[in-house]
Amino acid sequence: MGFLTAFSRVVLDMTVVTLLILTLPGFPPYTTFSPVNFPSPPPWTGPLKANEKLNLVDRLFEGKIKGPESFAAWDGYLYTGLMSGLIVKIDPDDLSIEPVARIGSNCNEQHEESKCGRPLGMAFTKAGKLLVCDAVFGLYMLDLEKEVEENRIRASQQLERVEYTQLLPPELQVDGKVNKVYNSIVLASDDETVYLTVSSTRFVLSDGVFEIVSDGSGRLVTFNLRTKKVSVLVEEINFANGLEIDPSENFLLFCETGLGRVHKHWLKGEKAGSTEVLADNLPGMPDNIRLNDNGNYYIGLYPRIPGKPHIIEVLGPHNWVRKFLSRLVGMVMLPVKLVNTILPLRMTQQFEYWCGNLEPFAHLAPPYGLVVEIDPTTGHILSSLHSTNGAVRFIAEAFIMDRWIFFGSPYNNYLARIPKRLRYASHQKTSAGVTLGLLNDPEPSEAEVVEPKSRGM
Repeated sequence: MGFLTAFSRVVLDMTVVTLLILTLPGFPPYTTFSPVNFPSPPPWTGPLKANEKLNLVDRLFEGKIKGPESFAAWDGYLYTGLMSGLIVKIDPDDLSIEPVARIGSNCNEQHEESKCGRPLGMAFTKAGKLLVCDAVFGLYMLDLEKEVEENRIRASQQLERVEYTQLLPPELQVDGKVNKVYNSIVLASDDETVYLTVSSTRFVLSDGVFEIVSDGSGRLVTFNLRTKKVSVLVEEINFANGLEIDPSENFLLFCETGLGRVHKHWLKGEKAGSTEVLADNLPGMPDNIRLNDNGNYYIGLYPRIPGKPHIIEVLGPHNWVRKFLSRLVGMVMLPVKLVNTILPLRMTQQFEYWCGNLEPFAHLAPPYGLVVEIDPTTGHILSSLHSTNGAVRFIAEAFIMDRWIFFGSPYNNYLARIPKRLRYASHQKTSAGVTLGLLNDPEPSEAEVVEPKSRGM
């Protein structure tokens, strides 16, 4: 009887605590949770059949960089943002890398993201100015070649050649909500209409896991560079992510990572202003989407491997479990946040950062890299690129530049690439250097990333 009494008491106490956590009003995180049922992942057959085309990628600048997630190209150079807040320029021929800008200030570690910023989506204007979605500091325009009038007083000084113009601050309210995490960007051919995804209006990037597991608060917005007008096109997207525009500018395609879908938003024609689901049963959770040289679209995925249920799939139908776990984490974080407000310590700052960060969440998936090519009309998968051995994983973006495909990732400490003609080799041919006769191609250099002059906000 003693054991049964003690066991009953433990069960009763746990039930009371669980109910309190679930029902206590005003308890963080301040969001809502609805059940979500994911369809079973499609069979990996036909164009989705596993291959080894990414098993021997070139890994450039390994150990020198982290998080080259999204890309833009200008004048033969590749531009990307890093976890450190740096924006770098890469020469794909001689494999040199050069820091060109930093929107935030210098920081030493990843958990200081709120200080150094996180540049994500990028796009160049026709005049060569760089538009940057910084997930911490908002939308910026960078003039990388600002003309500086030199004189005898300043001639001996190291001049700052980058002009930073903040276009949309993260604290700006639009239709009653704050766009906290600007993510992806495209610029229309008129060189003034900008389309943007906002991943969350509730949580900052370092608390992104709460956006993923709760009801979506993301957006698709448009901004005019000339009039400065901001308009919301689509609301309540669960972690709005990658964005791309049709070359004829009839529609936009954007990824909803939290629900594993790709949407089409019509800009012209009879359906103008409406949004429809283009693909809702992808073999993974989509990140970025980019137009390729075939007129189709590459999507980087966090794979849903058949027979290995993804954690999002498992938790999706159980909204009360997601609510309980989120509130439990929030409860643990409360005293830590208080300590960091009064007496910030490196250990407590790191703990707070990693509690809500998406990177530990991503590491729960098997080491596997996957990119799919989809048809913009039907949403059908046309081809796929696999890394069955995890040589490249966490693939956010596949970006074609000249004869290469570059693979962006928010977490990898290298930049991966393959020759784009490897797409058409048989699946047994895995090495760009050996099987395609590219042994004379330049190898990754040991270039160190030199920090530019820091610029505070």
